[in-house]
Order: sequence, then C-alpha cells, then structure tokens
Amino acid sequence: MKKIKVMIATDHVGMEFAKTLRNKFQNAEIIEAYTKEDVYNLIDDVQVIFGWPDGKTFEKAKNLKWIACPGMGIDKIVMYENIKKSNVEITNAPGTHVTSMADHVIGSIVSLTHRFNEAYEDKKKKKWDTEKYSSRITEITKKTVGIYGLGAIGREIAKRLIGFDTKNYAVDPSPSSIPSNIQECWGQEKLDELCKISNFLIVSAPVTDQTRNSINRHRLSLMPKGSYVIVISRGEIVDELALADLIKTSHIYGASIDATAVEPLSKTSPLWKLENVIITPHSSALTPELYEMRRNIFISNLDRFLSNKNLNYVCDKVTGV
Repeated sequence: MKKIKVMIATDHVGMEFAKTLRNKFQNAEIIEAYTKEDVYNLIDDVQVIFGWPDGKTFEKAKNLKWIACPGMGIDKIVMYENIKKSNVEITNAPGTHVTSMADHVIGSIVSLTHRFNEAYEDKKKKKWDTEKYSSRITEITKKTVGIYGLGAIGREIAKRLIGFDTKNYAVDPSPSSIPSNIQECWGQEKLDELCKISNFLIVSAPVTDQTRNSINRHRLSLMPKGSYVIVISRGEIVDELALADLIKTSHIYGASIDATAVEPLSKTSPLWKLENVIITPHSSALTPELYEMRRNIFISNLDRFLSNKNLNYVCDKVTGV
C-alpha cells in the first residue's frame, strides 16, 4: 500500500519531531523540509503539510489535502488567495499559547507602570535616583482596561485582572463567552468608545479585514492621556508610527509590543528608541509546554487523518479562526 506523504516544513516544534512521527506512523512517509527551497522542491505528491506554505508552493502541491498550521493564527497562510479559495482544510493549534501570553500581558502592565525598562538601565549604570521616579509610577487598581479581542487569550487576561480590581471592558463581535469581571462587551462599532475609556488597551484580536489597522492614529488619540498599549496578538492591527508619535508627546505613556506589522521590526522604527517601550520578538508564548501541546495536537489530528476521520480544529479561512 502506498504511503501517505506528510511534510514537516518547520523545525518550530523541534528537530526530533519527524523521528517521533516516523516511529508512530508506519503508514506515512515523513518528509523533512526546513527551507523554502526544500519545501517547494519536495511538495509534489504531499498530502499533508505541517507548516506555513506560501501561494507559490501551494500551486505546485496538487495532491495537498490538509495544511496543519503549527500555531493559532492562520493569517500568514490565508493571505494567499489561491489557498484561501481552495478546498484544502486548514487546522490550527488553539489554546497552546494562551497561558503564557496572558502572563506576558500582566507582566507588561506591571513593568510599564513601574518603569522597569528605565530601572534596568539605571541598574547597569549603578545609578540610584529615587527622585527620578517620583510621581512617575502608575497604580493599576481601579483603572480601566480595554480588551480588544475576547477570544481565548482575552478571556485568560481578564481572569488574571481579577486580582487588580480593574474595570474591564471588551470589544469582540462574537465572543464565545464573557468572563464575569468584564463589565460590558461591545461589537466592533464601539471600538472608539473602548479607546476613549481605556487606561490600558490590550490588543488580543486576530488580524482580519475588520481589525487590520483598526487601532489607528485617530483611535490612539482618543485614549486618555497617560494610557498604555499592549500588543499581544498581531502587529498589523496597530499603526506603529502613530503609536510612536503619541508616546513621544506623552499622550500615551508606554507600550509593550510582542508582535509587529513586519517582523522582524525594522531597525529604523522609532519604537526602538523610546524609553518606556518594551519590545519582545514575538516570543511571549514560547514555553516548553506550548511546543509539547502543539506536537500532541498534530499527532492526534494526523492519526485522525490517516484513519479517515474528521479533523479537529478546522479553521474558517475567511474569519481566520
């Protein structure tokens, strides 16, 4: 019997993963392709790809039945129209990133309000300057937090905010559930209102046609003076130049950015030079637990695929979830 060809097109979950799959699935031919060139050259007759194929590769993959996105967001896959319009199923790995990303947001809030960036620079210089921080530390309690995107990450963030006694609001057009400490959850049409009241604006929405560049200069300007922005999901949602400008004028006091519109962030970006801006290289979720969960999700789904069962976590190519 001819073996089904399964391509592992990323070393995202570890170089030993292909060996694990070979040992477990004797009825599958596991192909390793860790460069774009190898993926393109070896994609013929492949039925399953674990990775992020581009439109050119997809055009060549005439037998492809299933794209297994190793992460949560499939926007880097469905940005290609030929993939988006095809009948090939796309799955993702939901929930694997939620805990660590929510932790990252809470850590960012504390770090920004207590100006840890500056304190770290002072430490390197062995500089003790108490007066410098006088009236420049922000209390979190009783402040208003706006969560833009009340999916799994947004809900997990809300759970962690209980201990801070904040007033929490959200914008999400179709939340599956609303945590009890969210005062109100509005539709996209009330995004202006969310920005107006948010001392902390947390961007945790997926990037879609509706959310792309929605946190623009106008909406950032609506935020209260002395507010903070935390970008945890996708950088394409936020106007980075406008954000930098408003931080320079101290209308916005600081930002934590884990995702940028173009990655890596250009070395010419003004965000690099701003004092109270935390920049992390899209790394907030990269725990050992995340990789283990992503491996297990693919193994479970591959078992289903080889047994002709319906796949779990099939995504809507239009909404991206």
